Amino acid sequence: GVTGEYFRYKHLFWKQPSEKDREEAIETATKIRCDVCEAVLTQLLEGVRTPNEDNIADALEGNVEYEKTGDPVTDRMLDHKKGCNKHFKDELIAKGWTVRGCNEVDPTRSSLEPCLYQDPKARPNQQAVDSYETWKEVLFHACEQTVSRFSDSLSAYLAESLPGVPLTQRKSVIRLGCEKHAKCVSAHSRKAANDAASAKANSNDNNEKKKTTTTKSNKGKDKDKDKDKKTKNEKPKGKVKPVIKSAPANSKAGRGAKAKQQ
Repeated sequence: GVTGEYFRYKHLFWKQPSEKDREEAIETATKIRCDVCEAVLTQLLEGVRTPNEDNIADALEGNVEYEKTGDPVTDRMLDHKKGCNKHFKDELIAKGWTVRGCNEVDPTRSSLEPCLYQDPKARPNQQAVDSYETWKEVLFHACEQTVSRFSDSLSAYLAESLPGVPLTQRKSVIRLGCEKHAKCVSAHSRKAANDAASAKANSNDNNEKKKTTTTKSNKGKDKDKDKDKKTKNEKPKGKVKPVIKSAPANSKAGRGAKAKQQ
């Protein structure tokens, strides 16, 4: 049957999407959907003048009427260009967002993990935006799993939380909405976060043990030094008899002592 890709794109240049491609896109989307949710909401809210629940809900739904072009393929795509079918193109791809290996974005990250990345200078033309590529499906599914699926909860939360919030704090409010209300944190992300926290805790424990051992060792050395110092400075108890050395017999003092004895 006809799948969603045929309603989202006009061009399939390289190959027809397979079931394996779809499964990989859906799985990869779970790893970046918090970032996708945040990016989409940030872009959409810039166009909402009054952030009440109805206005935010309208922005998330993305219901736009397009004029017919006369081209069946284009008109079919535009008929379905609503919600995340619209957002992943207009708010992400068209504005330079893409998916890259995390090591390209952050050298400390693993290349096996995907990361959302924006290149402000890379703005694709409309043909590129409307052309199928697997990474674009990752963005679509990440949006679908969060912004679309939990649009009602997000609208209510944002309408209550955003008014009066300075622009500098909007990012944290939106991020919390994605994590708590759009449930973007996957089991994979939770496991990674728990593993990182556990590794950090173990590292701290090891450092503390080393610190304790070093402290005990230093205390032992200081104790030994104090003991040696005390022994050297300690005066002997009781009277000390003077040591009288005998003068050699052939010395002047020795001959005088011998004559006296006689």
